[in-house]
Amino acid sequence: MSRLKQALKPGDRVRLVYMDGETSIPQGTEGTVVKAFELFGDMQYGVEWDNGSKLDLISSSDAWVKLDPNTIKESDNDVFLKNIDTFRYFKMKFFKDYLLKLRECGVTNMLGASPYLYMGRERMETDFNYHNVDNEICDEVLELADKAKDELIKGTVKFMNENDLELDIDRVSRYAKKFANSILILYIHLL
Repeated sequence: MSRLKQALKPGDRVRLVYMDGETSIPQGTEGTVVKAFELFGDMQYGVEWDNGSKLDLISSSDAWVKLDPNTIKESDNDVFLKNIDTFRYFKMKFFKDYLLKLRECGVTNMLGASPYLYMGRERMETDFNYHNVDNEICDEVLELADKAKDELIKGTVKFMNENDLELDIDRVSRYAKKFANSILILYIHLL
């Protein structure tokens, strides 16, 4: 089960990975859950943060790690924090689901899966034919391939615009490949 965004209950300790639009709670801040409730289809968790803040975590937009010495390693927390831009600019739930399907398809070892985030359907069909894979899961992956490519490019361009980086084909391509690797690293740590 994913260690990121686990369900919480009062008394659980958490470490903030990302809070949408909020700067008063720095990434890595720890806190104690004091309440858990559902509001408009999202789980919300009231947290008393160690820095004195009392802002809630919202399941649809924020990211956290439940602190549990039996399942969380400090190195995982570091990976999440070092890749915070990936949470901010990309739909990690979509990419996690996509990569799970790619793994089931069996066309590649997951350590080599990052190019499948930017190949697109046409290139992937050629690759699938070459590797002689043809199953229902692979068909689902092909259906999502162009969306994965579009989401990767959209997040990359948003990152570049917000960081005042010049947009050109080569630079977008380099950043997209960098973010594809970050998405894959996070996916591996989420399993």
